[in-house]
Amino acid sequence: MLPFTFQHIKGISSKKERELWRMGIASWDELEAAIAPQALLFEDRCNWGIQSILAQSRRAFQEKDVEFFCQRLSRQEHYRIALAFLPDTLFIDIETTGLSRFYDYITIVGWSIGGQYGVYIKGGDETPLVSAIQKAKAIVTFNGTLFDLPFLKQEFPHLDIPQAHVDLRFFSKRHGFSGGQKSIEKQLGLVRDAGIQDIAGEAAPILWHRYRRGDPEALKLLIEYNHADIEGMKFIFDKTARQLVQQNGLPKMEGMLEIFSDLGSKIVWYKTETEYSSGAIRITPYREKTCPFIRINDLIDINARQKLRVVGIDLSGSESKLSGWCFLDGSHASTNALASDDDLVDATLKVKPELVSIDSPLSLPLGRVSVDDDDPGRQTYGIMRYCERILKKRGVNVYPALIPSMRRLTARGIRLAQRFRKMGIPVIESYPGAAQDIMNIPRKRAGLEFLREGLAEFGIEGNFCQDRITHDELDAITSAVVGVFFWSGMFERLGNEIDPEEALIIPDLHVDPTSWRQRSVIGLSGPLAAGKTTVARFLIEKGYCYGRFSQVVEAVLKERAIPVTRQTLQELGEELHHDPGQRWLGHQLAKRFPKEGNVVVDGIRFPEDRALLIETFGPAFYHIHLQASPNIRKQRFYQREGTSTSFEVANTHNVEARVNELAELADKVIRNEGELSTLQMEIETLPIFKVEKVCQ
Repeated sequence: MLPFTFQHIKGISSKKERELWRMGIASWDELEAAIAPQALLFEDRCNWGIQSILAQSRRAFQEKDVEFFCQRLSRQEHYRIALAFLPDTLFIDIETTGLSRFYDYITIVGWSIGGQYGVYIKGGDETPLVSAIQKAKAIVTFNGTLFDLPFLKQEFPHLDIPQAHVDLRFFSKRHGFSGGQKSIEKQLGLVRDAGIQDIAGEAAPILWHRYRRGDPEALKLLIEYNHADIEGMKFIFDKTARQLVQQNGLPKMEGMLEIFSDLGSKIVWYKTETEYSSGAIRITPYREKTCPFIRINDLIDINARQKLRVVGIDLSGSESKLSGWCFLDGSHASTNALASDDDLVDATLKVKPELVSIDSPLSLPLGRVSVDDDDPGRQTYGIMRYCERILKKRGVNVYPALIPSMRRLTARGIRLAQRFRKMGIPVIESYPGAAQDIMNIPRKRAGLEFLREGLAEFGIEGNFCQDRITHDELDAITSAVVGVFFWSGMFERLGNEIDPEEALIIPDLHVDPTSWRQRSVIGLSGPLAAGKTTVARFLIEKGYCYGRFSQVVEAVLKERAIPVTRQTLQELGEELHHDPGQRWLGHQLAKRFPKEGNVVVDGIRFPEDRALLIETFGPAFYHIHLQASPNIRKQRFYQREGTSTSFEVANTHNVEARVNELAELADKVIRNEGELSTLQMEIETLPIFKVEKVCQ
């Protein structure tokens, strides 16, 4: 169609081009002949300039200089280049393990050029693919702008992809056809062969996983599906191009447009060496690694005497529906399907986990105060959190936390997490689907048997491989596995830094976990005058950075111009505990600590303080609870404070009410009633104790 094109000439718009066509000027030769008598059409443009560009156009066309036309035509007119260089136009389509360039990869690349079909299979020889792309003057895709080409450029950065590109998704939309490729094919009247008619795009990853697991017929079907996509693109191109020509009034072209369909290709399968033909496709067993990229024993010591205990929950949106629950004891998984929050909490408390990992949004978008649409921040802050936006950008399919179908789940997840945290149990938010992608484990959509096998190959043991358990229980296992990644330091925390409550944890196979694993963060709890500050001072001498919850309260008192006394600290501490909440206090304190190095946290008073510190520092956090008799503590209190403040009043204040509960949660309980040297020696013998030169 290029010899009928005038839009590449400066000053000739699509409207003026159509005017020329209606006047009977439909080729470069006819335009050149009409220049003199039609000079008024071109305003001040010199005739010699048009003649020059026409001469260049003829030369570029003869020499197949596609770059000349690409530089002068808008991208939406590149279809003209494809029609002009028919034998050199490449139709290309990729299949992948998913939609994310961040986590997924290309499985096969199919192409057709000059009536021949070829395919690259991951791990095979890419030379034919490279050769076909080098030969091509133009390429045709469906949604290649957003999908195929970015994937190709990422995995084959050396490919020199032609500039001339026709994306049929957008080309078809110009002519009133929208939807996916198979939808447009149906609108245009194309019926696929019965063997692949019912295969949807979502089946492509499943077929690939089946091939990886030893099913060669699955790969054969995947290639046939890919070939059907290629041939379907030719059909769409022909139909939409014909409509375009008719709309624009180019009768001379109408009989020349059923051309790509004339170059239909067939799959040539390899049979035997003696019957081998060039381009024949040979199905061979999968040769690359099929197991996950990492195994659980790479993350934790599964043979340790004290095994890591993690509970994973694949939460449902209603207590009337079963949720998946998993207890991961080291590498052994036990699962159950539980309905109510009480059932989930009771089962979790019985196994005493270090961590709970929940597959559910556990926070609201920053600025929102409820899940309902009557939230005053609904219009301003929307329904999607920052972490969900990040995953969307990475190509991971994730639902916004506050779309109608997710609201009940989000509300329940937040409620359940608060319940655990108030009992001192740390909770993280996980997303099993993203974790499975990152770990190279097939999602449940590929088939529950593949998900089971993938988890077993990761190193998880248990009856889930033999017993018929629900897909929710399998996702609960993955949620628990995310907890293992978190504990080992091999994770990424997705969230808005302004809102520390938003923290979606996903595995990260490339992060260096050294500082996470080697750090020492000691938290101190205990009743008044039990020796917390004494221990903190000793640790400061050993290089620990110091922080206490009352520092945040002091800062607020100073902002309000209120004198700092024990009474005002306790009164404001109680106020802040309720609004904006104890976790707010913890987050404010955590901001004061350096990102690396050892830390001592003084004045832990509530179980949720402990939960937050573990969520922040993971296994680096070690909780010491100090005790002493009331008489000894009273004596110390008056020695330190004088007699102006009543020990009984201070000791029974509401902010001290839950301190004794922390003894049950502590890693170490120390009875501090002896000499200072004895206390210091006991601290020095702790497994978490480390010495640094100075707090950075």
